[in-house]
Amino acid sequence: MSDDATPLLSLPLILPAQAQKHVTHNESLRLLDILVHLAVLDRTRSAPPALPAEGDRHIVGPSATGIWAGQEGKVAAFWGGIWVFLDPRPGWQARVLAENLTLAHDGTGWQAAFASPETLPRLGIATSPDAQNRLAVASPATLFTHSGQGHQLKLNKATPGDTASLLFQTGWSGRAEFGLVGEDAFSLKVSADGTAFQPVLTADPATGRATLARPVILQSQPTAPQGLPDGALWHEGMQLSVRLGGQTLRLDGQGHMPFLTPPAGELILTTTGAGGTTLGTLAGAAGRLDLYPFLPRADLTVDRLVINCTTALAGALARVVIYTAESHGRPGALLLESDDLDLSTTGAKAATVALSLRQGRTVWLGLRTSSTATLSTWPATATPDLNGATAPVTTARKVLRRTHAWGSPAPSLWTWNPAEISSSAAPAIWLRQA
Repeated sequence: MSDDATPLLSLPLILPAQAQKHVTHNESLRLLDILVHLAVLDRTRSAPPALPAEGDRHIVGPSATGIWAGQEGKVAAFWGGIWVFLDPRPGWQARVLAENLTLAHDGTGWQAAFASPETLPRLGIATSPDAQNRLAVASPATLFTHSGQGHQLKLNKATPGDTASLLFQTGWSGRAEFGLVGEDAFSLKVSADGTAFQPVLTADPATGRATLARPVILQSQPTAPQGLPDGALWHEGMQLSVRLGGQTLRLDGQGHMPFLTPPAGELILTTTGAGGTTLGTLAGAAGRLDLYPFLPRADLTVDRLVINCTTALAGALARVVIYTAESHGRPGALLLESDDLDLSTTGAKAATVALSLRQGRTVWLGLRTSSTATLSTWPATATPDLNGATAPVTTARKVLRRTHAWGSPAPSLWTWNPAEISSSAAPAIWLRQA
């Protein structure tokens, strides 16, 4: 141990018979003045300030320059118009005023004096927490971001009857809440007063089915939206529309067309609900295929396709075919072709099928014949008129007529040919409700 300085702070000692003892004494006092209650202005500065004040203290930052060069990590004090540098010893503490932080020297560098605890009973950031709100934040915004990939915010509850939700308030009064509110089904609720909450939406966790608690009000669109996928629903003027099967369907298009859905086992006429006269008849022909459109005005489940033979012919056969409608309303893909129906006797002929038809979705019904047996037809006024041709026609066209070899299956995909539009009456086909 040196006889001329203290072992811890290196304060100079007054020696026996020393002259000018006040010099040594004053230097010790100045060192004590620097080190006792050590508080530095900052720890990041690498060059001395241009106009330091007497008594200013800093921890010299990295890559120091000028008069501070080579003094990194030391305490620099402006004393008597010069910079004095003090080597810190392990255990020294310094308050960094610029950061409101206390540092301690561990023998190699300055570290935070107090490690942050991993758990806190409560924490408030710019506001006070309480027993219920143990984490409280007052801020214009709160940011949670990823650390390289994704980020999840987890709200966990103990039992299904508890609540894990986000509550939105105005003046501390709830206005909207969504999450798992007293059950495991996701829900959204709103309130006008923070007391009575009205349900808006519930999602069943078992089925994924969403249920709306109130009728949906669609804002009217100025024009029909374009490029929508199947399932899109919109309101345009006085019209409600949906996009299904690549085509736009007017949901209220059947509003002026009366339709009575019969009970199981009874027949449905595949007409437009008009006609009001006796059915006609038409002789078949070998390889003939006639199609006409039908628009179901209710959801139908069909178990029989029925035609009526008025003049029989030995060996004569028929088949009923059904095609979907493509985006322009024309026949598209073959939906089904029935088994052979025997026309060697007169009367009703029924083919067994399992068929579901959706309200407002057009299908094309058709009849194939192998020979010239005569079958019932719908009155001309009972089936839709078919558009087409480049010049006016004086007789409305009712069917698409094509010759297709009886021995071959019906075409799997209908190819449109306007020359096939015919004014012949549509074959009468009944559907039996399952």
